[in-house]
Amino acid sequence: MKNTLRITFLMAAVAVALAACEKHDTPVDNGTGNNGECSSTERLIIYTVDDNESRRTLTTDSEWDAILNQLCDLAQNGSEVTFYNINHSVRPQGHKQYSDGQSNAGRKEKQTINTTSRDEIKNWMKEMEKKGLTVRVSYDTGTGSWHGEAYATAPTENTHDLLVGTWRFTCMVVSRLNPDGQPLSSDLYEPEDNGGSMYYTFTGDGTVTLTINGVDSSTAAESGLWSLSDDGILNSELLPNGEAWNVSWITGNTMILSHNAIEEDGGSLYYQLQFESVTAE
Repeated sequence: MKNTLRITFLMAAVAVALAACEKHDTPVDNGTGNNGECSSTERLIIYTVDDNESRRTLTTDSEWDAILNQLCDLAQNGSEVTFYNINHSVRPQGHKQYSDGQSNAGRKEKQTINTTSRDEIKNWMKEMEKKGLTVRVSYDTGTGSWHGEAYATAPTENTHDLLVGTWRFTCMVVSRLNPDGQPLSSDLYEPEDNGGSMYYTFTGDGTVTLTINGVDSSTAAESGLWSLSDDGILNSELLPNGEAWNVSWITGNTMILSHNAIEEDGGSLYYQLQFESVTAE
């Protein structure tokens, strides 16, 4: 694989000493199933209704249309709904890269819509999902108007506090895309396949500790720094390659980070890291 992420010392220790992050060749439509394990699906929608998080595996467009109707109904009944497609292969646009190595996904401004038309808000939700964005929708009963927001990185006002705590690293998905942004193939890496485990602990003072538990009961740990930019980009030398990562989704239960890298042939690699909160368990 060209331009594969350079792994930090501890990440390398996972592969060598712990035999974790075992590679699986997988179809381009991987996601994370309802049991928290990575699985194959066409769409895997993670969503919240107010503060309650759920996931739905969808295999047809009619199922997708049905869940959009359900989300609209919930919003119309007074709830705020937010959703994101974990399926990493749905990235036909919005993930190109600038010459300085940063993805425009992190720079893209929040997109919004206000409309009194249910059909218009549904079509907009579909369009934003195709761009790989996280979508938030609410409804104003006073004006009969839908309000939608779509973004590539989670709003920073809540992200910092949600990040603080301990997160179990469940898997990394690496997708290859051609120069037009269409998915070609993907690989799945799961740290816990052979009995090892990885945890990131973020503290409010800007320090982070990566802890690796080995299959032989050994433990390795390293501490570093982390920061969150004004546009919601997470930076830490302890994340793979020490790169800046988009916080694509974060709740008290789940965190999903993404990163894009350009290859020599004009294609790109799309990386997605998935975490589950230990603090919430």
